Amino acid sequence: MGILGVQIISITFSVFMIYFTYHAYRRQHFEIYSLIIWLLVFSGLIIFTLLPSIFLPVLQLLKIARLFDFFLIAGIFFLITISYINFLHIEKLKRKIDRIVQDKALKDD
Repeated sequence: MGILGVQIISITFSVFMIYFTYHAYRRQHFEIYSLIIWLLVFSGLIIFTLLPSIFLPVLQLLKIARLFDFFLIAGIFFLITISYINFLHIEKLKRKIDRIVQDKALKDD
């Protein structure tokens, strides 16, 4: 089985994202733990793109007809998880900003 165009695009995307992730880490946009997690995600994408037959037992167990359907479902779960984590961080930042503004307003009086 040869490499399909979609596989080439997926691998190219993953390699660029690994590069940009490492570059962002070097600029200290996030910590080592985030770097490791994102490198695992993009490396996993490369592995799963090159070896899709790894998922055949999982597909049979979950009774999913096509591998694409599995990746679509996994992608939606991943996006929902990332969105929820972003929501939590934004709410935390909003509370901090509100506290800083309130402290500054009380201090200026």
